[in-house]
Amino acid sequence: MAPDGAERLARLEDELALARAALDGSAEGVVVVDTRTWRVRQINAPALVLLELDGAALPGIGFDAICRRLRTEDGSTPTPAALLLAPPEDGAYRFMRADGGAVPVALRATRARVAGRDLLVVALRDASARVRTASELGAASTRCGITFSQAAIGLAHVTLDGRWSRVNARLAAIVGYPEAELLALTVRETTHPDDTDNDALAYRRLLDGDIPYTTREKRYVRKDGTPVWVSVNSSLARAADGTPQYFIAMVEDITERKRSERRIRHLATHDAMTGLPNRAGLQQHLDGALRAARAAGLRVGVAFVDMDKLKQINDAQGHEAGDLALVDLARQLRGQVRGEDMVARIGGDEFVIVLSDVATRADIAAILDRVVRAPAAAACSIGVSVFPDDGDDARTLLRHADTAMYRAKQAGGAGYAFFHSTGTS
Repeated sequence: MAPDGAERLARLEDELALARAALDGSAEGVVVVDTRTWRVRQINAPALVLLELDGAALPGIGFDAICRRLRTEDGSTPTPAALLLAPPEDGAYRFMRADGGAVPVALRATRARVAGRDLLVVALRDASARVRTASELGAASTRCGITFSQAAIGLAHVTLDGRWSRVNARLAAIVGYPEAELLALTVRETTHPDDTDNDALAYRRLLDGDIPYTTREKRYVRKDGTPVWVSVNSSLARAADGTPQYFIAMVEDITERKRSERRIRHLATHDAMTGLPNRAGLQQHLDGALRAARAAGLRVGVAFVDMDKLKQINDAQGHEAGDLALVDLARQLRGQVRGEDMVARIGGDEFVIVLSDVATRADIAAILDRVVRAPAAAACSIGVSVFPDDGDDARTLLRHADTAMYRAKQAGGAGYAFFHSTGTS
């Protein structure tokens, strides 16, 4: 059983405090901007230090004020709208400090939508060390033998036609090949097929002189066939007369970070107790199902499910038994619908089933007949609305399904009822 309001609030406050602590402990500065007002909604401690801002001024700092202190390589200043429309791949920017100095920063901008708000999430970090390292590798490669071989990060030289020409032990370990075998392969042969085009574009831009270095995330395919996510910083070594010599690559294994990101994204759209999609996941799926149904001329069934007598289970057997009943109902619902259908838990003892690509109400009824007949720890009452008969958008369909569910419950529960626009079910 879900905790009461006070417990949920306390838990939320604890989670927010932990999230804030994790954000402040990040090596990267993070700035979250509301794209409607272009005001900073959140900023972590590393960003305050890097951007020379006073945390007491938050919230309300205008993001344009931050942008005015950024410079691209040609000296221009990015606009907030430009970052939203065309987020930079690497963002080779300089941040103009108050003392007149300039700090190179790596900037990544991504879009996100949270609680109905369109946000721009900007990650920044001081790139001085990386720029300095890339410059040293390009200008004095003959003097970095020890650093190259013993570095904790993967390092490589790549020929202009894309072959490994020199690799260190760390890179060989990341890719899972002995050094001799790796040197017999091309970069393309060790790169995941879906990422080869991005590699080719990055190398072409370096050769054309469009950029001094590039950072990208990609996958290598290890010798055992498993993919490994890496962050690759590439630059081009040139002779004194400017003739391209070879590419320099710095490779960092980011597989664990990617796994954590996937987990965070999953938690953002899924219910922790049952593993089902939550309200956010439901909204995404239902919107897509409605778009597909409009294009194909089919129906979508939206079933609002409410467990009967959960309070009695909690009172008689305890909340642990109630939680088990919720998990059992989730398993029952998921097991009785089709593979293309979705079951979501939107809170407490409320679930929603989205039945996609159905032609008639009879098709929907056949599926729900299986649901209500299946054994479970607790029965449920189900209200059903049908697109496009009962509504043309997700909100209307959910509201009508909720109305029909109450009529099913008034009829004794353990069954389902369809919504009708006349007000009867």
